[in-house]
Amino acid sequence: MNGPASDRRSSPSGANRSPAQRDSVNEGDHGPAESGRWRTLTSVLARHAAQLRSRRALLTDLGKALLLTLLATLAAAPLAAVWGISHAQVEDYLGPHRVNFASNFGGEVKVDLGPIGNAYLASPTRPMGLTITVGGVGTASANLGSLFSEQTLAAYTSLYTEPKEAISGIVERLAHDAVWEGLKAEAVLLLGVAIWRLRRQVLPPWIVSRVTTRRALAIYVTVVAAVVGSILVPQKPQDPRYPVSIADGGRFSSLTVDSLLLADVLDRGVEGVKLLSARQQRAVKNYVDTAAVSLSEQLDALPKPNSDESMILGFSDLHCNQAMTELISRLARATAPSLVLSSGDDTVNGTAAERGCIRREAAISNGVPFLVATGNHDSNITEAQMRAAGVTVLDGQEVETAGLSVLGDDDPEHNIPFSVDRTKDRPETEEQMAQRLVDLAGNKHTDVLLVHQPAAARVIMDASNPPASLVLWGHYHAQSGPRVIMHEDGSWTVGMQEGTAGGVREPTFTSFSTPFSPPLISADVYFYFRDKATGLITSVQPVHFLPNAKVVIDDRIATGDLAKLPLETRMRLGGASATPSVEPSR
Repeated sequence: MNGPASDRRSSPSGANRSPAQRDSVNEGDHGPAESGRWRTLTSVLARHAAQLRSRRALLTDLGKALLLTLLATLAAAPLAAVWGISHAQVEDYLGPHRVNFASNFGGEVKVDLGPIGNAYLASPTRPMGLTITVGGVGTASANLGSLFSEQTLAAYTSLYTEPKEAISGIVERLAHDAVWEGLKAEAVLLLGVAIWRLRRQVLPPWIVSRVTTRRALAIYVTVVAAVVGSILVPQKPQDPRYPVSIADGGRFSSLTVDSLLLADVLDRGVEGVKLLSARQQRAVKNYVDTAAVSLSEQLDALPKPNSDESMILGFSDLHCNQAMTELISRLARATAPSLVLSSGDDTVNGTAAERGCIRREAAISNGVPFLVATGNHDSNITEAQMRAAGVTVLDGQEVETAGLSVLGDDDPEHNIPFSVDRTKDRPETEEQMAQRLVDLAGNKHTDVLLVHQPAAARVIMDASNPPASLVLWGHYHAQSGPRVIMHEDGSWTVGMQEGTAGGVREPTFTSFSTPFSPPLISADVYFYFRDKATGLITSVQPVHFLPNAKVVIDDRIATGDLAKLPLETRMRLGGASATPSVEPSR
């Protein structure tokens, strides 16, 4: 047959055709749909390859940017550190005086006493130095007497007795401020590097042509060399220096002054501090030794929980008393309470220089949880030092510890250091704070409510069915209680106004307590016995350290009879069966 059909039938597929023709026929055999899919797949693969190249480029650019930022940060670090150290300053107290502390690279400690003159000590961290500007000194004639009165010397005793601890607290604050100032300087320097990198976009061409990389590096090296050189080269004092004779051979052997009047005053002042410090340390040692003997004679009477009880150690108003901190530590080791609670006023003035007493007090717990609701003599500085020492500072949130839930908050007001005047920390009264805690505790079970002042405790104790098994407070330096509030369900709340654990008496002109004096009134601590099954406080046992170093361990004071607790209440509280009533320990 003739025609195309005949040709297709008579010729085998692909026969007598060139390779190009065969490929063309093969492509045509796929059809339009197959060809379209092939082109789509190719374009997808191409786009994916482009994206991969774009991502690699992005990662490369990001890596370069991070590397440049790291190098810039390292390059700026020396200058930022110098700026931070030379511009750090804090306000605090040394003794009874408001003081400004400013770090520098003077290589010495300078104490600026205003019109009286300046005192100088070799810095232990040369080339870094410190300028201490003492405020409130006034004229020389009007304040020399008050500057070295017995009260003032007593306040300075801690600086002489343990200067490392007193100064370390201030140095910590200075270090934090130096870091902050250094970070600000680092940010400014990095901004400068960023502007330099973008100089072609943000600066006129005539400036860009002059700000080359080589010149920038030369400027950087010159500035760093000049700064480091000015720090390392010692500066010779320009003003006259007079040695203080009492300093010879002592811890102030390098002490000099620029005023003959100040030299004479410090001779007498340092001598007074030395004599007072020695006298107080002897008194503290004698008191601790005598009280320890009295305590050891009553080992059988020491507070001890029964097998179905846990025991809490509580105190208030320790006020940094060194003797009582040591004795309470020994008592805690001998009795092994499961929890230690402080109702505040742990310091005298809440200054950074009181770090030493905070560290000693933190050791009272001997590893068990230690919680505190700070008082009006404490401060934010005190709270930071407590947290650093491992003490839990209550801040209005419930804390679960040692199998108990504890709620409390710091006092809304605090005393201005070395003053009877108070200032508000927040716009809240004692009563408002207490009501806030009552509302929070009422939403769930709370074992302990901890506050400092009686005004706050009164609101809690007067609430209908107070929402805690135990409520503790202090402030008045006088024991009151225990007070038991019965609930409608037959359970109860125990409230206790704790006396002063430091034996601190209200000061008079001729008699006042210091951290380095033995207790002037009864120093009191308390043990609270808690039934494990119900969580109720069944008894309280006070321990008193008298001014004559005699220790009085009271009998247990029963606060509730578990045998009379209704079964329904017992079941709700977790006690499946009656718990025997507590028998007195003596």
